[in-house]
Amino acid sequence: MVSLKKQVAILLRDLKLKTRPIVKLEQYELSSEEASKFMYNVFIHINKGEFLDAGCGSGMLTLAGILMGINNIIAVDIDKEALLNLKYNLSKINKEHIIDIIQADFLKFNLRRKIDCVFMNPPFGTKYRHMDRKFLEKAFEVSNKIFSLHKSGNFKFFLNLAKKYGFKLKLVDTFEIMLKQTMKFHRKRKYYVSVDQYYFINE
Repeated sequence: MVSLKKQVAILLRDLKLKTRPIVKLEQYELSSEEASKFMYNVFIHINKGEFLDAGCGSGMLTLAGILMGINNIIAVDIDKEALLNLKYNLSKINKEHIIDIIQADFLKFNLRRKIDCVFMNPPFGTKYRHMDRKFLEKAFEVSNKIFSLHKSGNFKFFLNLAKKYGFKLKLVDTFEIMLKQTMKFHRKRKYYVSVDQYYFINE
């Protein structure tokens, strides 16, 4: 029997992604397998309530969540082209009317209520220092439950950040992601980066 993760990864393989990512936004899209793994880790912890995909890009995480049965999602990104890709991808799986898509800078995004869960693949902070931290600090304002992907080797930093804002930190998973040669400064056809998936929770 094919697992849920595998089923979702197969369904995500032909989605439309950005061909010319914006360098300053560090737009590295996850593969179908990587997105499925990430969202399955979310799904087994929480799968009901209102979710927010922060910096959603072309929607790989949102789409993986939908295919696993998470339907109440707000997808936020500053990039109009990426959101057009998301709308197209939603139409391919006949789910274009079930989520809210908002073009906005997540760091300036205001809500009058708490979201049940935020999930995100934020910038690593290599182009703008500490951008990953800024995304987390904003997420702490928006929700008490956050799943986020970061370069491996920084657990102590994120643990201290979590404690500063009253959150607990759980290392959910560690795996490799492949970065394709999508930026002008890339010298190799693909790079492999070890990443940690964290679960920040404030109960």
